[in-house]
Amino acid sequence: MSKKVFLRTFGCQMNERDSEMIAGMLKEKGYEITDDPDEAQVILFNTCSVRQHAEDRVMGNVRQLRSRKKKDPELRIGVLGCMAQRHGEMLFKELPEVDLLAGPSNIYDVPDLLARSVSSEKVIAVDKKKRPGKKAAGDHRSGVFSAFVNIMYGCDNFCSYCIVPHVRGREVSRKKKDIVDEVKSLIDRGFKEVTLLGQNVNSYGKGLSSRTTFPDLLEAVNGIRGIERIRFTTSHPKDAAKPLFRAMAELDKVCTHLHLPLQSGSDKILDLMNRKYTYSDYLGKVELLRKMVPGIGLSTDIIVGFPSEKVRDFEATRRAMEEISYNSAFVFKYSPRPPAMSSCIVDDVPEEVKKQRNNELLALQKKISLANNRGLIGTEQEVLVEGKSRMSGAEMMGRTSANIPCVFPATEALLGELVWVRIDSTTPNTLKGKVVQAKGRRLAP
Repeated sequence: MSKKVFLRTFGCQMNERDSEMIAGMLKEKGYEITDDPDEAQVILFNTCSVRQHAEDRVMGNVRQLRSRKKKDPELRIGVLGCMAQRHGEMLFKELPEVDLLAGPSNIYDVPDLLARSVSSEKVIAVDKKKRPGKKAAGDHRSGVFSAFVNIMYGCDNFCSYCIVPHVRGREVSRKKKDIVDEVKSLIDRGFKEVTLLGQNVNSYGKGLSSRTTFPDLLEAVNGIRGIERIRFTTSHPKDAAKPLFRAMAELDKVCTHLHLPLQSGSDKILDLMNRKYTYSDYLGKVELLRKMVPGIGLSTDIIVGFPSEKVRDFEATRRAMEEISYNSAFVFKYSPRPPAMSSCIVDDVPEEVKKQRNNELLALQKKISLANNRGLIGTEQEVLVEGKSRMSGAEMMGRTSANIPCVFPATEALLGELVWVRIDSTTPNTLKGKVVQAKGRRLAP
């Protein structure tokens, strides 16, 4: 009888894709993936270290297994990903119930580590500084119509607050042919949409023997027969430029959405963050993008409470959010992440001030999102039908090209189809409407 594995993922889309590969490799070794941790003989946590809150959640989840581990010593518990890389063997002392550790660049070692952990007290693999240049591991995908595809690993930017280069290593781009072949195989399996993943997709191609840029890659993927939608994340503002915007405007399968992390509207804070652009630089790129790609959906990341952030710095960020009018924004409270450089700066913004600023910007973005969504009422939006609505069994859901969630009355017969939805109402986060065209025919006047 095969052992069952429960795998929980924390953090970014890169982690989600890593978990898919880990699940695929384990299935090839005869393990069964389960959604129920209570029936699992192996429990793995693929972790994130970008913020302290993410690590605290993992710690809490592992400690909840302490009594179960005492009753069942055969239970294998593993911590994978960024926390394993960051803390190494110290995690064994902090979490004695853990049996195995593997860093992001060591995920190919997980099946072997799991086998070794049966006869060894503790096993660890955090030695690789960059991921080996292998093809995608396993064939497991958590989605049905939309899939993640890594185009590169690691990051060379070293933003002062960010731990990613320290735990995921330096940038390594995959060969264009391998990426194209992977997308083709996904299309053959019935996938309609791919999301190309990288910490900074705009620097794709560095280190490859052939001169290939990210717009070149977008063009190659756009030409694959059967592909219906192409998304990508994330773009660093210092590298996002006219060639990318032109590709987004001219390539018909590339979605009209760009995630462009601002982080702060204050030039002083941006400099301390080592972001390598000013707010004026950023705004100029947004204006060019909106000119070249009308209707573009724009999302961002914001950090509040960075060391030395004064009221005027925070107000600059607030004004930036109002001026740019994002469709959505992820707002986070700063937390030091050693060995990232900003951890050497005194964390002098009180926690209660961080919380207040965080809540203020979340409330502001809610108003902005609602106003932007109201501007879409009466329009028809193309939506890929991804599944049932979580709020109503009589409705299906999907996302517009601009990456705005949308719900509408429909049946599962439309799953995986691109449909046109006329928007008739909205909330700050979700458009609501009725399908007016599906499978090439009009359904409503």
